[in-house]
Amino acid sequence: MRLSSLIQEMMNTPSPIRQIMKMASRQNIINMGLDPDDVISYGGGWVGHHPPEGLREAYMKIIGDRESFHDAGKYSPTLGFEECREAIARMEKELFGVKLGIENIIVGQASTQLTHDLFIALMDDGDSILLLDPTYANYPGQIDMTVRNAKIIRQRVLDVDKWEYKDEGEMAEDFKEIYEREKPKIVMFPTPDNPSSQVFGDEFVKAVYDECEDNDTFLILDYAYKTQCFIPEPKYFSWSPTDHPNLIAVHSNSKWGRGLGRRLGWVDASSDVIDAMERVQQCSILCPDTMHQFAFTEYVNAALNDGSLKRYLEETRDAYKKAAEMTTKAIEEHLGMPYLVPQGGLYTLMRVDEDADEFVRRVLKNTGVLFIPGKGFGDSLKEAVRISYGPHVENPAIIEEGFKRVAKYLS
Repeated sequence: MRLSSLIQEMMNTPSPIRQIMKMASRQNIINMGLDPDDVISYGGGWVGHHPPEGLREAYMKIIGDRESFHDAGKYSPTLGFEECREAIARMEKELFGVKLGIENIIVGQASTQLTHDLFIALMDDGDSILLLDPTYANYPGQIDMTVRNAKIIRQRVLDVDKWEYKDEGEMAEDFKEIYEREKPKIVMFPTPDNPSSQVFGDEFVKAVYDECEDNDTFLILDYAYKTQCFIPEPKYFSWSPTDHPNLIAVHSNSKWGRGLGRRLGWVDASSDVIDAMERVQQCSILCPDTMHQFAFTEYVNAALNDGSLKRYLEETRDAYKKAAEMTTKAIEEHLGMPYLVPQGGLYTLMRVDEDADEFVRRVLKNTGVLFIPGKGFGDSLKEAVRISYGPHVENPAIIEEGFKRVAKYLS
C-alpha cells in the first residue's frame, strides 16, 4: 500500500502523547501481567474533577427538547456562532480582564486542532519555530505534520543540576541570544506549563513578546491550564490582541470544564490572524460543533450572571493545589528525589537519576505504579518522569499510596 512519504515517516516516529496513552491503557497493563484495577497511575494528562452541574443541565435542556436537539444539528458558521464568541469575550473580560471583540475570536474543535491550523496559517516551508525544553510533547509532531522542512529550535529553561527553572532574567537573556541568531517565525509555550506546571513570569514573557513584535513574528501562548494557576496571576494573563497584536492565545475547555472528550476550544488573536484561521478551518473541520457551542454559551452566560462560574473555578483550583501539595509531600517523605513545586496545572517533574524509560518499566512491573518517562518532553528530562495528580483530585488518598509502593520496592 503506497502511503505518503510524510505519513510513513510519522508512523515510524510515534507521537509521545499516544505512546503515553497506550502505556496507560488497560490492555497494556494486562499484557504486563498486572491487574488493571490495582494499578495506580500518575500518567494521565487529564483532569478528574466533575464538570459544572450547570453545564450538564444545559446539555440536558437541548437533548430533552425535540426541536432544540434538531436545531443543535445544524451547521455552525466557520468562526463559531456570534453568541458563543460573545460569551467567550465576556468570560475572558470578567475572569482575567482581557478585552476582546468577536472579531478577535474563532471557535474550533479543540486546542489540538486549532494549533494544527495555526501552523498552517502562519508558517511556510522551512520556517523556524522556537519551543522550550521541556515543553508539551505533542508540538513537534504537529509541526512535522503541517510544515515541510520546519526547523524546531529549543531553549532549555530547566537547570537539570539544581532541578529548578532558571530565573527570569537568565531565561530572557538566553532567549534574546537564540532569537537573534535563529529568527524564528513563532515562539510557543504553555503557561502554566505542561509538563512542569511552572508559570512563566512577566519579565520573561515580555522579553519574548517584545522581540516578536519588533520582528513581526508571533508569540503563541497555550492557555489550557490558565484557570488552574496557584500563584498570583501574571499581568500577561490579561493581555489582549488590541494591545499586543503579535500575541495569539490558544484555549481549551478540556481541563477546567472537564470536557476532554467534548471537544471545544478557541483562539483569540488579531483580526488578521482570525481571518486567516477562518480560511484554514473551512478546509480542516468546516465548522465547530453546534451542540457544544449551544450548551457552552448558555452555561457561561448563566454562570457569570449568578457568580457560580467563579466559585466553581476557585473550588476546582483549590482542589488541584491541595492535590499538588499532597503529591510533593509524598515524594519528599517516601522517595526523597528532586521535584518541582507546581505553580498551576496538573503535574510535577521528578528527577530519577537513571534512564527514565527503564525506570518507568521497572517500577510499573514491580509495583503497579505508572509514571511517564520525560524524554518525550525534551532532552532535559531523559532522567526524569512526569507525575500527574490530575486524575486523583477527587480521590487524593490514593496519591500517597502509590509513592509508598514505589519506596518499598526501591528500598
